[in-house]
Amino acid sequence: MSVDAVPAARRRRKLDGKNIQAETLCFVIGRPRSGTTVFKAMLQTHPEVWSLREVLNENNPRSYFNFLRRLQSEDRDALLPSRSVANFVKYLGWCRTTALEKQPQNKVVVLDVKYDQAHLLCEPWWSITSLPRIFSLMRELGCKVIDVHRNDVVRLVISNQIAIKTQIYHSNKLEPGTGQEAKVHIDPDRLQREVNATFQAYEKVTRHFRGYPGYLQIAYEDMFEGDAFSEALVQRVASFLGISAQFERKPQLSKLLADDIFSYVENADEVRASLARQEPPRTAVTSAGATESS
Repeated sequence: MSVDAVPAARRRRKLDGKNIQAETLCFVIGRPRSGTTVFKAMLQTHPEVWSLREVLNENNPRSYFNFLRRLQSEDRDALLPSRSVANFVKYLGWCRTTALEKQPQNKVVVLDVKYDQAHLLCEPWWSITSLPRIFSLMRELGCKVIDVHRNDVVRLVISNQIAIKTQIYHSNKLEPGTGQEAKVHIDPDRLQREVNATFQAYEKVTRHFRGYPGYLQIAYEDMFEGDAFSEALVQRVASFLGISAQFERKPQLSKLLADDIFSYVENADEVRASLARQEPPRTAVTSAGATESS
């Protein structure tokens, strides 16, 4: 029987009793280049918030996979797919313990998960059309979830392709005061496919969390007020997390790309013409109808 056919309540009972204090765990999710890194850096400036960074990125020394490597050295069967959820729950407990060791006053542990890596937590059986298991696990455990969207999806996709081709993802990889100067070729068909896939992902994730009180959706374009994080955003996030609004509002990273994203595209006229021929992209489903803290 498919795992997603198992009633959520039954799966939840199997997870009960795990001493992870799920209410202290906050997953920050989003597509690459959606603003999760700069947002997460702002969260980390709070004296009661600790970030484990991208928990499904194997290059992160505090990632799930480095935890799994240590677990497997003691138990070879830990690598079996049937153990993956139990292992991840153990990892979440380790994250909470680590945060308290580093920050005794900790109230929120931030775990960054990119949509594009969510499938890396797997189980033996899972429908190919279902969202990756980690999304349902967030709900079952009762964790908080902040979902960062980008309204300008074309810019998101082009920005991601520029980053992949140049291997420059953030301004801290450049000399202070300098910006990205690359010119890259963009495949118009691939661009359209990724734009459509992003809207579909936003729609599926939003629908999955609709009605869940621990879910908050924010847009990158609404994050800033001049050169600082907006006061409205700071207050909204603080209320959602149940902590004071003691965030540093000055971004830790500066803007990497100029406002005109096409200035980095060597075949900009071709890409613009291709986009003009396409149907206008659907507006991504918003969190209207979902219960949010405000």
